[in-house]
Amino acid sequence: MIDNHQHARLMRFKAITIRYPRMNEVFKRFDFLRAEAQAVRNLGPSDALDITSLSALPLIAPTGSGKTRIINAYQKKIQKEQHPPGISPVVVVNLSTNVTVKGFYADVLKGFGDPNFAKGTQQLLEKRTQTFIRKCGVELLIIDEVHHLISAETNKVRWDVAELFKNILNDKTCCLALSGIEKAAVLFEKGGQLARRCISPVPLGPLDMQNNSEREMFLGFIGRLDDLMLKEKVTDAENGLLEGDVPACLYEVSGGVIGIASHLVYHALICCFSRGGTSLERCDFVRATDDWAVSTGFATQNPFRTQAQRLTA
Repeated sequence: MIDNHQHARLMRFKAITIRYPRMNEVFKRFDFLRAEAQAVRNLGPSDALDITSLSALPLIAPTGSGKTRIINAYQKKIQKEQHPPGISPVVVVNLSTNVTVKGFYADVLKGFGDPNFAKGTQQLLEKRTQTFIRKCGVELLIIDEVHHLISAETNKVRWDVAELFKNILNDKTCCLALSGIEKAAVLFEKGGQLARRCISPVPLGPLDMQNNSEREMFLGFIGRLDDLMLKEKVTDAENGLLEGDVPACLYEVSGGVIGIASHLVYHALICCFSRGGTSLERCDFVRATDDWAVSTGFATQNPFRTQAQRLTA
């Protein structure tokens, strides 16, 4: 069993945020969208007519690619900024499953912390949403889980809800960031009305070890993770994440998805603490890969049981 002290170590691990290059690029685009919204609001009524729409950023990538962690890290960054009371320049909305038009407005109001987010007619919720966005000075609305617009059973798209995204941009209410897994890519079909309002996305898919910069990004991430695990007292010693074939094994299990690699380390820590250890050993990765990665379908085999080819920068 894991005691309270070990649970505290796991919580310190979960709190680790690494500003790797892709996160920095997303931050730059978030900042760009906020600046665009500010600039348009500062225009006079006549000049504003020359602007047909604000912009959106698609954040579409597989589960475990770090989308939610990037969004959370940006929220923390915003919280450190100085804003007048009641002003929230960035608001995050988590879309409900099987979302409807009325449900979308309720989700947005919930993102603002409105305790009565679901009470009222669709028209009333829409008006309250517009009021919150205006009074709170929202520059960027980050909408997560946009794949919930696509039915899991029929793959039918709730285009009526997707149309609301376009309306927000056309009305120059605020800019949008739309985050979800790959199935949500249908919302941004080439030549589509939403796609024409999007700025260029940041690649968030699996890292390719044949690409030098992406290989260095993967190795840099796991190396920094090991450093911070020691610094934040998650473990009592370095864990050798860059030693021998460990990087190659982490890559094989994760498929180059940084978030999955991080989750594997987390589950290895659970195995480590369960046996009374204070730093990771290979047996912890063997067990974590079997018990978590393989059993959940993230991996089909366990490279930690064999000698994998080494990854070098």
